[in-house]
Amino acid sequence: MQVLTWFFPFFQGLLLGIIAMVFHEAGHLIAALLVGVRVKSVGFTWKGLYTVRERGTPAMNLLISLAGPLTNLALLALWPLSKKFGLANICFAFFNMLPIEGSDGERVWRCWRELKKERRAKAAAKVYTAYGPSTPAMGPAVHLVNESSSLPE
Repeated sequence: MQVLTWFFPFFQGLLLGIIAMVFHEAGHLIAALLVGVRVKSVGFTWKGLYTVRERGTPAMNLLISLAGPLTNLALLALWPLSKKFGLANICFAFFNMLPIEGSDGERVWRCWRELKKERRAKAAAKVYTAYGPSTPAMGPAVHLVNESSSLPE
């Protein structure tokens, strides 16, 4: 009988972890639908639940990746009802946000870098005009040229 007293909390924790995982994936699914990314399938492997969806923009992917862990953090509001369920959600959110290959944290990091790269590319593509003192040789405005723009003719 002592074995049963050890197994009950173990299986109870396992069940609460699976419930936390289901809510986590539901957060990803709802976020994907809200930003307009089509979900192709949902499945289960030895690592847990997963979703297969169309590729969105880096901003969409960032929101979808954050939605799962944020759902787990929102479920902490239920902490007064079940401390074990709260603990399962904290653990699931924390470990999912670590930048480990295949985790939400790794996807968030990748999307963040893509967004920064896009922002830098847009800034580099702008043509800048600086208005300064007028000189006869340069005219009333100085046109600053970067690599992606050309001189006006």
